[in-house]
Amino acid sequence: MRREWLALFAIVLTLGRGAIREVEKSAAREIRQRIGGECRVKLEPDGVDGLAQGRLKTLTVDARDFTLNGLPFTLEPERPRSGRIKQFIMHMTNANLRGLRAERAVAIIPEVYYDKSLAIRKRIFRLSATGVGACEIVVSETDLAAYILRKYAPYIREVAVQITAEQTTVQGVAALFVGEVRFKAVGKLAPRDGRHLELAEVHIEIEGANLPPESANLLRQFLNPIIDLERDLGLYDGLAIDEVISELGKMRALGRVWIPEKRE
Repeated sequence: MRREWLALFAIVLTLGRGAIREVEKSAAREIRQRIGGECRVKLEPDGVDGLAQGRLKTLTVDARDFTLNGLPFTLEPERPRSGRIKQFIMHMTNANLRGLRAERAVAIIPEVYYDKSLAIRKRIFRLSATGVGACEIVVSETDLAAYILRKYAPYIREVAVQITAEQTTVQGVAALFVGEVRFKAVGKLAPRDGRHLELAEVHIEIEGANLPPESANLLRQFLNPIIDLERDLGLYDGLAIDEVISELGKMRALGRVWIPEKRE
């Protein structure tokens, strides 16, 4: 009797793994249609009957080499909260969002809910509620320079960025009212209001000469914010940057992340 029960249990597990793989492939295919690139999805059910009951310990999305023009995932709060994901994990590598390339980004969001019936019937995940989790985004100095050049064209013609633990230097050629001049801005990368990345405590020089305070303020206002999450990247909700850690050749932005409601 014990052998028969174990054999039956093995069959149930095998069928369960097959269903999980089918859902993983379907979810990965849907995400690839949205963002392109490579994508893998891994589900970890919460218990033997977790998939059928809509209980998942983790849903992990591993995506790379893709370009976005906005948010990859949104909520549809009118849908039922019949399925639960304890942790929704996103690992992203070589991600490009409106001209800003991130070497990698990681987001871990707790307590995400979805429409279980739709997921079971059509292998489609539609999210309906979210908790607030943590994220880390890594951007190199080379990619930040390319983004600044793109954002401020045609007013900035050349730019180079050097990031160290102590300071960040942005220098290049700008087209001002007096013509093209070389500039150098030295400061610290810092967040403001969770939505902006700025070059704070900045000291600015043009052609090697110190600017008077009013001229420095004008150039500072022109450069800042270097990144506006909503205006520049289309992240109208879902992300708040709380800290920026500068390292040799790159910056790490740390903050809070959640899944925003879908905009019509």
